[in-house]
Amino acid sequence: MVSVWNRSQQSFSIEPGERIAQMVFVPVVQAEFNLVEDFDATDRGEGGFGHSGRQ
Repeated sequence: MVSVWNRSQQSFSIEPGERIAQMVFVPVVQAEFNLVEDFDATDRGEGGFGHSGRQ
């Protein structure tokens, strides 16, 4: 079942069998988080996200 609203001032008719909607299936991903006390050391060092260390 599809709800159809005419928000204009002009009337129109929908005949039986007319195509008025489409459906798109989108996957829903549920993320799982692991809480940690500290982060492991990385090669990046203290520069943070996007920091290459080059100047």
